[in-house]
Amino acid sequence: MKRERTFKLWITGIGIVSLSATAIIVGSIALFPHEKVVLFSAFRQVMLLILGIVAAGLVFAETHRRNRIIFGLFVALGVQQILDLLYSFLPTAFPADRYIGHQYFQLVNGGLGLFIQSACLAGSVILMNTRIRTWLGLTLVAVIATIILAIELNPIIINPRHLYTTPDITDFRIIDRAWMNIYQEKKIHADAEAIANRVKLSKWEGRKRIGELTHVEAVRRIKEIEPYLFGSNYNMLIYKPMNNLWWQMNMFVGFVILLTIVYWFFGGSPSGVYFEKISVIVLCFSVFEAFHFHTYANLISYSDYLHYFNIGAFLSLLAVVVLIFVFFLRLHFLLSHEGRYYESRLELGGTQIARWRDGFDDYVVKKFFGENPFKSRFLTKIPRK
Repeated sequence: MKRERTFKLWITGIGIVSLSATAIIVGSIALFPHEKVVLFSAFRQVMLLILGIVAAGLVFAETHRRNRIIFGLFVALGVQQILDLLYSFLPTAFPADRYIGHQYFQLVNGGLGLFIQSACLAGSVILMNTRIRTWLGLTLVAVIATIILAIELNPIIINPRHLYTTPDITDFRIIDRAWMNIYQEKKIHADAEAIANRVKLSKWEGRKRIGELTHVEAVRRIKEIEPYLFGSNYNMLIYKPMNNLWWQMNMFVGFVILLTIVYWFFGGSPSGVYFEKISVIVLCFSVFEAFHFHTYANLISYSDYLHYFNIGAFLSLLAVVVLIFVFFLRLHFLLSHEGRYYESRLELGGTQIARWRDGFDDYVVKKFFGENPFKSRFLTKIPRK
């Protein structure tokens, strides 16, 4: 009874903080001018913020320093969502600077957000599934993430308007200007041949000009760019480099997480209760993120982007909700006498115990193997004589 009462108090405290944070966000959207908020994106950010709040509760409940650091990384991921949500309010708060929203998005939401998400997810799972020293694991993750993102984001850091000067956007401006001139002169929608007769397009090698396209190559290039000329489709071309970076980084993080899970499965020692499930859910989250950002990078229509965004954000949102549920299970376990004993044994090395059998394991055993053949949760290793 005491354990249940303590857990209810923890849930009440976490619930109050989560509801207060959500109320502040909703109130800010209702009271202050802002740009259009994509619903599922806001849901995802709010749920990640709540995940960080639950993780903060686990930081206080954990007795092992390494575990506190693990959940502290999820707290950092939650705090990042507050910075991401500010993006919607900046353009209306500073209307004189037309690029402030764009610059904030690419550096804070894109650059800093990707660094924190990648480092926190990969770092937490590495610490969960391996025995690498905490400081060494965090240092490796931080250094690798910094090097990768510094290389990719270097042009943006040097020139905050870099996304408006990429080869795709440079060609887009030339083609769009010619298309508009022909329309104003002849009141017809120009085709690729007509535009190619008026413009000269560069041949690109990465971000460098290495010559000019032939007429045939120019027509082909114009046909590639032409769909982006209509409506808000140009946004897909502007943010294509960012979308490519996001899916590639999430795929890399997912690969690292998968390696640590395989390592734990074949050669790792017992770890904290629910750590393997948290690892699998984080892997799913990274794969979902890679999947839908890869989809965004290959879309042309902005309306299709909004449609697919809701689908992609829903998958990520679902993974976060499941993760919050598992965090609560972890918290409930830690507040029990059995949980404290098991975790204390792990702190001492855990060589005489196997992984904790939880309700999910019991269900799998019962479903596929009939009755539970193991009545005891602690399986001791019998030394050979």
